[in-house]
Amino acid sequence: MISKTKIAMIALIGVFFVATISTAVAVPTPDVGAENREGSVFIETPDIRVKMLSGKPDIFFWIGSADENGRNTMIFHVSFHYITELFGDDLAIDSRDEFGGKIYNLASDQITWELNIVNTTNEITVTQTSSELDNGATLTFVYNVYLEDKTVTQTLNDTTYTYEVKALKEVKFDIIIEGWTFSEGVVGLALHAKIHENRYRHRVQNGDRVNVPEEYQYANMTDSANATDRTADPNRDGIGFYDDDDLKAYFAWSPEADVFDENGTYVDTVGVTATSTSFGQDPTFGTGRAFGREFINLFLVYPNYGDGLKLVHDPVLGIDDSNAVSVSLYALLALPVLAIAALAINRKRK
Repeated sequence: MISKTKIAMIALIGVFFVATISTAVAVPTPDVGAENREGSVFIETPDIRVKMLSGKPDIFFWIGSADENGRNTMIFHVSFHYITELFGDDLAIDSRDEFGGKIYNLASDQITWELNIVNTTNEITVTQTSSELDNGATLTFVYNVYLEDKTVTQTLNDTTYTYEVKALKEVKFDIIIEGWTFSEGVVGLALHAKIHENRYRHRVQNGDRVNVPEEYQYANMTDSANATDRTADPNRDGIGFYDDDDLKAYFAWSPEADVFDENGTYVDTVGVTATSTSFGQDPTFGTGRAFGREFINLFLVYPNYGDGLKLVHDPVLGIDDSNAVSVSLYALLALPVLAIAALAINRKRK
């Protein structure tokens, strides 16, 4: 006669195998999509959640899973504030005095933004386009979330590279500047971004400073690292968000951008210079040591590439949940071990 202990152990093993088989056979379709909620766009996947504000290019993103209390413990934020012409001897920003010419606050009432959403079976695309600026130019941010890993080919310094965009974990987007007419003496365009972790529980990666003048180093305690530790993607610079030594999220970009004419014909590839500073275009922006500890103040600088052309630059932001532990999976794996151990103990007792 089979003892009650054996029956219980066999039942436990059966539960394990049923759970395993059902997981392998009945994989549910991921809950993926984008929708407009009161003017802001929300993108949801099982891995990454994204919120895009309607009033300017302002992106919040976080890991889809929550803690045991149902809360998101980390929310990452990349916010674009200004685009300004740059004067000086080079593309590294040495002081606020190098800003001038045409300067646009991307959140001002003079600029309106239109958000469009396209959901397909392969990807989610959100396009955010500005109204025409005073100089006739427009800015467009095109955000893509892919449902399957996508291989992207890019030519850098006359060498072709490929990298994988991670499905459901990354937002690959294009920054498009179209129809800009440069003021006389301008060496480049500087796009200002503020980057931080919104809950203040995690810190951006401390690393080598990016073109920060010595006199400003005291004010910025957390500056951008030279890379995001995504070793599979060569030649991408960026900023990583870390919890101790675990990478949780990142904002990265190609060090080069492509230039096209008004007909969409490729013209040139230009370098992109990233400068991390303790100041912004506005004299009141980013003052105090608290700002330096919590934020990275970043400028993506594009050289003067010619009047009336279109520049396309492709950053990416994403989350890395590879260090997360699935309690339910470990519980399932533990079931047969416990069952076998219990059977062994029962035999010894006999």
